[in-house]
Amino acid sequence: MSTVAFIGYGELGSVLGGALASVHEVRAWSRSRPGSLEDAVDGAALVVSAVPGSASEEVAERVLPLLSDDACFADLSAGPPESKERAAERHDFYADGAVLGTVATSGHEVPIAAAGGGAERFRELVAPAGLRVEVLDGAAAGTAARLKLVRSVYMKGRDALVLEMMLAARRLGVEDAVVRSIAGPGEQVPFADLSERVLRALAVHAGRRAEELRSSAALLRELGVDPTVTEAGAERLKWLADRGLRERFHGERPPRGSDTLDALDGD
Repeated sequence: MSTVAFIGYGELGSVLGGALASVHEVRAWSRSRPGSLEDAVDGAALVVSAVPGSASEEVAERVLPLLSDDACFADLSAGPPESKERAAERHDFYADGAVLGTVATSGHEVPIAAAGGGAERFRELVAPAGLRVEVLDGAAAGTAARLKLVRSVYMKGRDALVLEMMLAARRLGVEDAVVRSIAGPGEQVPFADLSERVLRALAVHAGRRAEELRSSAALLRELGVDPTVTEAGAERLKWLADRGLRERFHGERPPRGSDTLDALDGD
């Protein structure tokens, strides 16, 4: 049994800490809890930073000098990739961790990507408690943080899109009908299948879809909804249409979604 110390013990820390307590001694420190930071991390084999991203660098600066050379420090905060890179330079077993989901839905089994010199040690220490850590092989610290940010283009961009669409649907009086219309088999597929279908289709249909989104934006304005996300989507699709992929693929969907990406990267 090893000692695991959590810095920050909100929803994420308490859920992961509760699971780890079945196989390790777990300590926790936060500004609202009694005790000192030094006592919390003393002798710990693993220190997990589960603080807000804005506090990530401050916590690393305070904690890393307190650790033994073979202790692992796992930063699960949403701190900037650059700050995680700087922290990794100060400790051999620093792990840049990215939580790719929420403990509200997945509990302690929420997927975590890890990179950096301490990633494998982090995984080894938490795997017996059922935590799901995927080590990004050979990836330096900062990679997991960037993975999370790229993923958020869809995950958080989707949230903004749903808000914009549903606000317009309510003002038009078709809320329930819109929800029902997006419950078909085309939407009830794994994301890998959805991504593949979208990328193949956009190679030949981006122009038409951009025009439809521009019409959607005009309707949203009539309803008093600022079409921020809708207009951005129309501009992105027009950009794709202007790349000439429809002509390159002779008006036919390419065999793979990666063909669309290859064509764009080759421009």
